Amino acid sequence: MGTVYFISGLGADERMFQFLHIHCCDRVYVRWIRPETNESLANYARRLATQITEPDPVLVGMSFGGVVAIELARFLHPRKTILISSIASSRSLPWYYRLMGLLRLHQLIPVPWLKRFHFVAPMLFGAATPAEKALLKQVIFETDPHFLRWALGQLLNWQQPDHFEDVVMIHGTADRILPMREHPDTVRIKNAGHLMVLSHAAQISAILDDILKEVYHGR
Repeated sequence: MGTVYFISGLGADERMFQFLHIHCCDRVYVRWIRPETNESLANYARRLATQITEPDPVLVGMSFGGVVAIELARFLHPRKTILISSIASSRSLPWYYRLMGLLRLHQLIPVPWLKRFHFVAPMLFGAATPAEKALLKQVIFETDPHFLRWALGQLLNWQQPDHFEDVVMIHGTADRILPMREHPDTVRIKNAGHLMVLSHAAQISAILDDILKEVYHGR
């Protein structure tokens, strides 16, 4: 039985994966650490990697956690990198995010203002049930402002033109935060939004189980 390392979305934690049921592997949740002043994403990934002790690991990254998983894959050389509601290349980042990064809007807008608009977050993230909305609101209010501003800057200015090998993407066709882009190894979840790891947990659990069984027992 192998170990799978889960990396959650921006400022979130293992609660995002609470409804997943994976039977063939052990799970470890990578915890966010506080970024240093002006720290690069590459250096941050190096420090985060101290939590990953399994050789040839499997990485599962959700949203911004998927971006970090790609950075980790540069030097960890995992057996498989699985991205949920995320992107494997900076070319997949929508143009308006690039414009935001160019204009440095993430540095100009006060973080408390961003948190005041939490009431529109369920629509954008695809949170439908009371439990999903409550968890999303908790994550928004609990996210450290310093980490949020740093992470947004890293995402908006990410430079990763290439698609790594051994990357599988699981993406919702109705994702409004990171709209689905063409990728050769994409598993499409019809009508699922950005938080499909919650709303479509049973379907994603089955997909993960199939992928992980092939990784660990299909050789």
